[in-house]
This record gives sequence, C-alpha cells and structure tokens, in this order.
Amino acid sequence: MRGMRITDVRARALRNPTPGGEAIALVVVEIATDAGLVGLGSVGGFPAGADVIIQRQFAPLLAGADPSGVEAHWERLYASLHRQGQRGAGVTALSGVDLALWDLLGQALGRPVVSLLGGGSTRRVPVYLSSLSLRGRAGLGELLDEIGAGLQRGFRAFKYFFSRGPADGVQGRRAELETLREIRALVGADAALLVDAHFQWDLPYALRMLEPLAELEAGWLENPLPIDDLAGYARLARAAAVPLAAGESERTRFPFVSLLNAGVDVLQPDVNRVGGLTETLRICGLAASHNRTVAPHQGWLHSWHLIAARACCQIGEYFPRRDPLPGNALIWDVLAGEPEACGGAVTIPERPGFGWTLDAAGLARHADAARPS
Repeated sequence: MRGMRITDVRARALRNPTPGGEAIALVVVEIATDAGLVGLGSVGGFPAGADVIIQRQFAPLLAGADPSGVEAHWERLYASLHRQGQRGAGVTALSGVDLALWDLLGQALGRPVVSLLGGGSTRRVPVYLSSLSLRGRAGLGELLDEIGAGLQRGFRAFKYFFSRGPADGVQGRRAELETLREIRALVGADAALLVDAHFQWDLPYALRMLEPLAELEAGWLENPLPIDDLAGYARLARAAAVPLAAGESERTRFPFVSLLNAGVDVLQPDVNRVGGLTETLRICGLAASHNRTVAPHQGWLHSWHLIAARACCQIGEYFPRRDPLPGNALIWDVLAGEPEACGGAVTIPERPGFGWTLDAAGLARHADAARPS
C-alpha cells in the first residue's frame, strides 16, 4: 500500500424500499484511491444525516491520506466530533468510513479481512434465524411454517421477537409463553431458542418472565428494558435465571463498560453503528477481559469476518432475503456478494477485503428514491 492515497470519499443515502418507507435505511460509503481500488462500507440503523457528516466533515480530513492507518484515521475522525457529541450520528457515520478503510486494506494486501484479524483460514460462521415474530402474520401457524422451513434449511438456532408486553396484561403474557412452548416443541430440546423484547418491557413484567423463560431454556433474553435502565438490568442479572443480551443501539465502546457492570452476559454491538470494525474489536477486548461473549447485532459480511476471527464471538444474526425487502436488509440489494446461509451457517467468500462489490443497479434504484422530490 506504500504511496497509495485517498482521492475521493462518497456516501449515498438509501431509503427504505418497503411500501410507505420514509426513513433513510442505509448509507453506502465508497473510498477511492489513486491505485484504482475502492473500499466499501455501510452505515445502518436508519442513519439519517450520516451521508452529510461523511462528505462534509470526514472527507476533507481523509483527502490525500494514506488509507492504511485505519486506527489512526478512526481516532482523528472521532476527535473531530467533539463539538457535536461523540455518541450519536457522528459515530454512526464513522462506522461506514471505518468499514470502507478495512475493506480497502484487505483489497490492497490481497487478503480477506478475517485473516487480517487473526482468523487464518476460518471461513464458516454459525448463525441464528432472526425473523420470527407474530407481528404482521396471519397467525401462529404461519410462524411455525417459517420455523419448519428453517429447520429444513439446517438452522439449529432461532430468535423470537415478542409482540406483546405489559400493556397486554396477564393474557398477553400467557399467549407469548404458549407461543414459545409451541416453538420449543417444534425445534426440539437441542436447538438454541433466543428471545428479544426490543426494549418494550418494564422491570416487574421482565421479572415475571424470567422463570418460565428459564424453563423453556431460552439462550438469552435480549433488550428486556430500555437501555438506560441499568439498575433494572442489574436486578434481572442478580436473578441469574436467563442470560441477558444488550447493546445494539450503543455507540462506541464506553457504554459497554456500564452494560458489563450491570451484569449483561452477551454484548451486541452493531458493527455499522457502534463505530465500525475498529471499535467493535475494542468491545471484544472488553468482553474477553470479563469472560463474556459478543454476538454482533445484525449480520452481513463485516460481522461474519469479525465472528470468525474472535474467540469471544460464537454466533451471528441472520436475516434472510425477503420480498418486499425490509429496510434493515437493504444491503442485499446494493452490495453484491453477501453470502446466504446454508446448513445453519454462512461461508465467508474467498475474496480480498470483506468480499463485496457494488451493485450499481440496486444502488441507483434505491438512491433515486432517497432524493428529495
């Protein structure tokens, strides 16, 4: 990479393609060099404004720079955010730039990112099917049909998203538990069954759910409370009934110290929100030093390379391709090369960098929709 220089930084915002979609769902980042290589990165989590921050604030700082100093670039861009705050949209935008730099580094060296991280020839990553909820379905039968199809495709780990909470009372709670019993009976005793409340519960409701979830051998309970209720997480952790998982909406490594102190067992940084691969590696270091695990929120190639290379990472989150494509899976349409799961795992492609190529047609289709009318 000696002598290579950054010549251009582009960020393109893409709108949610589902009917009625209004929000920016994904930003695709391209970092071009005078050697003809282009690194690709993504910013997820409905990142409105990330494209503006990248092009107006970060791009001038990167112009003409040697792209190989990935961590030094991270620190410089992070420091530039001190006036507007170093947690929110700026860090989300930094994630996409960091990923593009890692992709560029792998391309320049002719190696997959997993091998740069110490993963050697590791290529296969176990994943769980993360699309199971009664919300938007005709009924329980339709949900069980999808799980049955997942079993036939070789999945042995599943995550169910709760549709009801405290406002639905005792009957709602019983209905959720009955649904989980049906799922457990279908997947069998040896499959991993994970559950996600998506921040919708309060502490009394969560405490009531712990014992039945333990009886169903739930692998973890994800985001049972609003993420700022650290005292609530600590109270649940003291019950020691079900492992707690959290962290998908956090930015940088610093909030994960608080989650560790609150007793969260599984840290869930989102690589294209938390500050990119560079910051996620630091979170892995925190987890390893506390004998905890990391299960990155959301899949995609950047997460597969990380999981394959780090012992504290054991499984990835897999969203199958759907039609119509939901916003959190927009990457299927714009970054070609994303592997599909087979036998309950994804295989990292034998290509330098992360292994993506830009799908120009998909990018143009969704980028056009993102332009103001």
